Amino acid sequence: MIPTPLHAALDAVSAAALIAGPRARGWPKGLRGPFAAAGLGVAGYSLLTRYRQGSAAPLSMGEHLALDALQGAGFCAAAALLDRAPREVRTTMLGYGLFSLAAALLTDRPEQGRRTVGRQVAVPSEARASIGEGPAHEVVPGLAYRRLGIVNLAFLGARGAGDRGWVLVDAGLPVSAGAITRAAEARFGPGARPAAIVMTHGHFDHVGALEHLAEAWDVPVYAHPLEHSYLDGTASYPPGDPTVGGGAMAAVAGLYPTAPVDVSRRLRALPEDGTVPFAPDWRWLHTPGHTPGHVSLWREGDRTLLSGDAVITTRQEAAYAVALQSPEIHGPPAYFTPDWAAARASARTLAALEPEVILSGHGAPLGGPEMRRALHRLADAFDALAVPDARDRSLPPDRSEGRA
Repeated sequence: MIPTPLHAALDAVSAAALIAGPRARGWPKGLRGPFAAAGLGVAGYSLLTRYRQGSAAPLSMGEHLALDALQGAGFCAAAALLDRAPREVRTTMLGYGLFSLAAALLTDRPEQGRRTVGRQVAVPSEARASIGEGPAHEVVPGLAYRRLGIVNLAFLGARGAGDRGWVLVDAGLPVSAGAITRAAEARFGPGARPAAIVMTHGHFDHVGALEHLAEAWDVPVYAHPLEHSYLDGTASYPPGDPTVGGGAMAAVAGLYPTAPVDVSRRLRALPEDGTVPFAPDWRWLHTPGHTPGHVSLWREGDRTLLSGDAVITTRQEAAYAVALQSPEIHGPPAYFTPDWAAARASARTLAALEPEVILSGHGAPLGGPEMRRALHRLADAFDALAVPDARDRSLPPDRSEGRA
């Protein structure tokens, strides 16, 4: 672990490096500015931090570490999204982002009140589904995905489907519209717009480019009716809970945006019969818990599952797992999940499908019998594996007998 005095010294070095480093490397002014702003930010909140007990500074060490982790995640996301930036710049962003995340994770901090969610059901690396090359990675015929920093989105439709011949599932992080458009055009053809955008839910990392893309593409947006208030500007989600999870991504959950986007002019309800508009091979399933109107998508023909965040394939609470895409079957991100009884039922609904391939909102696509065994283990022991301090929460009793 990093002692607090050493962390204070690292803060000073980091601030100086962010301000002076790009200038020393001869980077153009347009690239130096954002780094210098980040360095001034580190210097500013460092000066306001209580590094020692008894200090009158207003910022606690826990709050400081949350800001470190948020900054680190931002730099990592920028390195992934700014794919046209010079290689040296992207490498520097990624290196500094990982450094900030490591410092936030490894520095001594008070643990009082923290409820840890550890690694859940590990799967061997052989369970990773093979994926194609290119900006949009094909998982199985008719399904490709793009990872955008900490989150995935999916493309439904055959390669070369052309304008209005495909469907986008979720809309990634803010400032990712360009990356999404380039990936779509690489798969479906120049200028190819989707016939619809389908939302698994409305959290900030899934709707970041939604307003921009819906307008630019002149496309309808489909979601479960219980999710509409978060997509039409009328309701915000509850704030993230930084006391659950135990990792750097969880530690900054209180800072994640919760305000709604507004695509009300284009918003439509998913059909009650379970069909997915413009994607006839797919059906949607209501899988609440992570959010009230969360949905997953299912293709019976080849048993392919898009689980959204109802079940994910990496430990989203931990920055190192997110960065490395360490494969596992994991319950929904703990810091943003308010209804654990519904989340338990949703995990069991998905396990009962016996999927051959699963692509989730976070983590690499997985497939095969090892994935299915892990999915059933999570579903059967959900309270013990996925729910923070389940023994202390007032969950309805689990009356299932589980699997032998």
